Amino acid sequence: MGNRKLLSIFLACSLALSGCAARVKNITDLPPGVTLAEVQAWDSEVAALHRVAVTTSAVRQGILGLQQAGAFPNDAAYVKVLQVIAKIDQAELEASAYLRGTPNTFGATQKVKLQSILQRMKDAVNSPEFQSLASIKNPKTAGNISFLVNDFVAAFTLALTFIN
Repeated sequence: MGNRKLLSIFLACSLALSGCAARVKNITDLPPGVTLAEVQAWDSEVAALHRVAVTTSAVRQGILGLQQAGAFPNDAAYVKVLQVIAKIDQAELEASAYLRGTPNTFGATQKVKLQSILQRMKDAVNSPEFQSLASIKNPKTAGNISFLVNDFVAAFTLALTFIN
């Protein structure tokens, strides 16, 4: 009877400890010259760029909805905003491809390259076409697009923090 109790305690402890170990992310076998901090920063930047992609897609969908609701003054303004969104998409895809090409390495060289790519995104965000989304008159549609744009800007700002 004592052995069964000891065995059940041992199994319970083993189960509890193995559950904790599964949640800890420990990276081993790093390439020479790559630190754990660089790998973690790379992973964070990849996640931030993914969030930028998701929010950019949401903004695009919001813009399509605005067009259908008649919120754009003319087709030219609508096309210009979509072109800016396309530039943001292109830069995000380029940044993601670059990070995939340098897996788990996030040193000064990678940061400089990403800074130039993200600068193009920042230029697009600061463009008059993108900023014109803030001047939509209809309160309901303006609130919807403002929420999406603010979410995008927060994701973009997060991506910028990892390269500075």
